[in-house]
Amino acid sequence: MANFKSVKFERRKSYGRLECQVVLLDNSLYVTKFDSKSAKGQELFDRVCEKLSLPPNTRNYFGLQFVDGIDGELTWLDFEKEIRPQRRKPYTFQFAVRFYPLEASVEPKEVQELLILQIKDSLIRGKFITSVNEHAILDGFFAQAVLGDFNPKLHTRGYLEDLLGSFFAPPNGINCDAELSEEKYENIVYKLHRSHKGMTPSDARIAFLEIACNLPFYGMSIHHGATDKNGNNVHLALCSSGVLVFDVDTFGIPGNVVQNFPWHEIVTMTFQNRKFYVVVYSHERKDGGSYSYRFQGHFSHKASERVLHDALQHQALFYQPEKKLFRRSKSFGEVDSHIGTSQFKRNDRKYASTFGKTRSRGSFRKFTDSIRKKMPRRQKSAPADSSPDESPNTSNSSTMTYV
Repeated sequence: MANFKSVKFERRKSYGRLECQVVLLDNSLYVTKFDSKSAKGQELFDRVCEKLSLPPNTRNYFGLQFVDGIDGELTWLDFEKEIRPQRRKPYTFQFAVRFYPLEASVEPKEVQELLILQIKDSLIRGKFITSVNEHAILDGFFAQAVLGDFNPKLHTRGYLEDLLGSFFAPPNGINCDAELSEEKYENIVYKLHRSHKGMTPSDARIAFLEIACNLPFYGMSIHHGATDKNGNNVHLALCSSGVLVFDVDTFGIPGNVVQNFPWHEIVTMTFQNRKFYVVVYSHERKDGGSYSYRFQGHFSHKASERVLHDALQHQALFYQPEKKLFRRSKSFGEVDSHIGTSQFKRNDRKYASTFGKTRSRGSFRKFTDSIRKKMPRRQKSAPADSSPDESPNTSNSSTMTYV
């Protein structure tokens, strides 16, 4: 792994060229220039990946973040668009992990090192919460992976902070269930580091990742500031399995999962102004429904659009059905082969593609009404005095609920 350095931004005149600065996961700064100011995000990302020697088949786990100048929230750079319209000067970005691999221990060395740095940064910032012991175990494996075997001549008192820099920080109230003095915590990690003598850096990285993958909210992209139909505050979490909805306690910390939408049950996702919509259907349960979540704040429309794009990216990476189904899943009118019902016709252009598109208030109402007409509903029960021959057949009926 590279030596950890403090970031110092440089301001230079571009003279008609586009200069971009990218903070890497080891806190070093990568600066590059483009001859054309119309350079796209993909060009910048490719240069960063080449700098880090990332294999091409692993680059889809990473992305470039920046602070949106409109609402001040972290936003992912769109690689298909030009850089300048997305980001105001200075063109500074953060290279980060966007999607966590399902099996990090089998990924190449370059990916494992970047994942560990991202997890360490998330622990320090309080995105992951763990116990003091588990925090120390992770730091012990991290020291072994970065520094190698303990050497009494080189690793004197205070060596962890001196050599690991900002990546060594004692647990505190925002990332741990208890606080510990820096001296006591360093002594715990020191003993653990000594106990790992003889362990290769590769084994230490794997041991670190095996523990980290069990941390709460590991691998989740959490979006804040939404409410459900009852006005309750919720957090929307996107992960490899689907969309999770967490309730929120009085301190704003996610609690229990109140809704779980697997990727294979999601028919379509869209947003309208401040609302994010999810339409689901389960072929196993023969039911489904539409759910909406309203974001709060003056720039809530940006939040709903951001969660939609993030959800579509997660679904595209982690949900890959059969090829013939995947080609047709982009059109809502063609999802009959995907959800296993004949209620939808493949050639019905009336229900054209809805992924990632906004609709006007009137057209969106027509769209939701069309869903209600197309989805199967439970048939009315027969009157008590009706004969068995006159009673409707409800064996294949199903229920649809709309929220």
